[in-house]
Amino acid sequence: MNDKNERIILLIIKYTPPFFIIFLSILMSFILFKSNNSVYEKEKNITKQQLIESNKKIVKSEVIRLNRYIDNEANQIEEKLKEALKNRVNEAYTIALNIYNNNKHLGKEAVTKIIKDALRDIRFNKNRGYFFIHSFQGKCILLPIDSSKEGKILLNYKDKNGIAVTNEIMKKLKERKDNVYFTYYFYKPGDKSKEEGKISYSKYFKPLDWLIGTGEDIDDFENDIKEDIASKIKYLNSSEIISDYYFIFDAKGKTIDNHESMNNPNQKYTNPNTISKIIKETKEKKETFVTYLQDKKPGTNMATNKTSYIIYNSRLDWFIGKGFYEDEIHKIISLEEKIISKRLKENLKKLIVLTIFLTFVLLFVSLYMSNFLERKFKNYRKQIESNLQEITKQQNILAQQSKMAAIGTMIGNIAHQWRQPLSLISTIATGLKLKKELDTLSDEDFYEGMDKVNDTTQYLSKTIDDFRNFFNSNKVKKEFTIKDAFENCFNLVNVQFKNHDINIIEEIGESKIYGIQTELVQVLINILNNSRDELLKLEPEEKRYIFINTKEINDELIITIKDNAGGIKEEILDNIFEPYFTTKHQSQGTGIGLYMSEEIIVKHMRGTITIENAEYDYKGKPYIGALATIKLKVCN
Repeated sequence: MNDKNERIILLIIKYTPPFFIIFLSILMSFILFKSNNSVYEKEKNITKQQLIESNKKIVKSEVIRLNRYIDNEANQIEEKLKEALKNRVNEAYTIALNIYNNNKHLGKEAVTKIIKDALRDIRFNKNRGYFFIHSFQGKCILLPIDSSKEGKILLNYKDKNGIAVTNEIMKKLKERKDNVYFTYYFYKPGDKSKEEGKISYSKYFKPLDWLIGTGEDIDDFENDIKEDIASKIKYLNSSEIISDYYFIFDAKGKTIDNHESMNNPNQKYTNPNTISKIIKETKEKKETFVTYLQDKKPGTNMATNKTSYIIYNSRLDWFIGKGFYEDEIHKIISLEEKIISKRLKENLKKLIVLTIFLTFVLLFVSLYMSNFLERKFKNYRKQIESNLQEITKQQNILAQQSKMAAIGTMIGNIAHQWRQPLSLISTIATGLKLKKELDTLSDEDFYEGMDKVNDTTQYLSKTIDDFRNFFNSNKVKKEFTIKDAFENCFNLVNVQFKNHDINIIEEIGESKIYGIQTELVQVLINILNNSRDELLKLEPEEKRYIFINTKEINDELIITIKDNAGGIKEEILDNIFEPYFTTKHQSQGTGIGLYMSEEIIVKHMRGTITIENAEYDYKGKPYIGALATIKLKVCN
């Protein structure tokens, strides 16, 4: 950013906010002044609507919560009843089993009589509950409320819905193999005039091939539910605010519970016709808001409009509701109107004063900020320049370290490359000398030896050229083939891989790329050396492979290099491209090889490089190793 642009930005920061604030404040003052009455009416209506909606949400939420509570209580009581029936039958089962175990030597008839005598007079559930026993041949063993049926076959006895009760219970017991709940119709104890719905629990008594059971009348059970729930709801209506209460009535309009009936049970606060309309509307919609005239409001005995949210609970045939009174809403709205009017007038006055004050404050702040930002800009510029110099310095240091590391590696490579040719020259010279001393040196042997020495020195000369080209500081970007780059790489490191029995399996194409060839060679050497170091950790008898493949896809050259050294630990995969990160001993690695490789590929050659673990098969055998993938643009 140049000085001119900085000055323009500072001028904008300095002068735009004050002018904008002054203009906006004047405009807003004018609009507020003109629309004051309109705002007043709108806020009043909004406040009224919000207040009504808020009250609706509150009463709806509370009624829904109460209805859920009632359903939950009903479900719990039903489960408790079933559990109680089950416990009672288990008690009878235990009594029967103990009697059988202690008296089975007396014979089946005697044991049966003892069990019947023990269970016949047991009563529970407010004297409604008793035990019954049937054999799986359909014979009634025990029926305390009608002993005349004992000893008779009741398999074909049907309730008023045509269900063969004993037969069905036995079928279900055979399916379940142990116990079963069953719902049917049967007479109440002491009343044979009509059959009522009943829930029973029966259990199979294997020693005598019986079913032992008990039951409870559904209507008595429903009444217990309602009594229990109603007694708990009374605590919810103990609020000191007499207009804040729940009300519950049944389908006949009979009040189950409310704040009014608690204080004056004989007083009727709502017209029966109104209640009938509420019942009809709520039953159709299941749950709804209803607005109606309540003849007498608790506490005032004045007729008042009331809005209530009512839910029809089909389980208990109850209507559950709660509401709010219109006159209480009007009181709050009237108070809000005065507050709104006063607030609008005060706001108008404050806005004018605030506009003037803010103008001066913002002008001062803008001048201060412009000077502050100017200093910051200059400091940032100096800091950026300093950081760039430091980054450049660090890059140069890393490049130098990478170069020194490469030199060290190359010196080792030179030693490997030269050892065999030098040994060959020494052997030829020694052999020729020995033959000369023994006077057996022929011209043919002499010329053949000299040719071999010459070929070997030419090889050494070429090796020197390869190493010199690798360290050539004249790095010029040019087109070259990936095959040439790999050949150059192999010339430098091939001997080390052969000496350690590392097999390089290659499929290298002729794709052309643009860049500095020696830099790409340095990257390839780094990757191959890392694979070599890991492969050397394998057991001597294990095969050591490096697979190299290149292919073109959509003008992109993809180079893959993978080994079978077992891969890289997952916990360090994310760190391998960081500078100075290495898993080798300090004497074996610097930790900058892969870092510089990434720098070369990404920043110098505009490509990508990734390293991951790969699983693959080769010659029918599975291997795991590191997979390096390099992607570069191909020259068109």
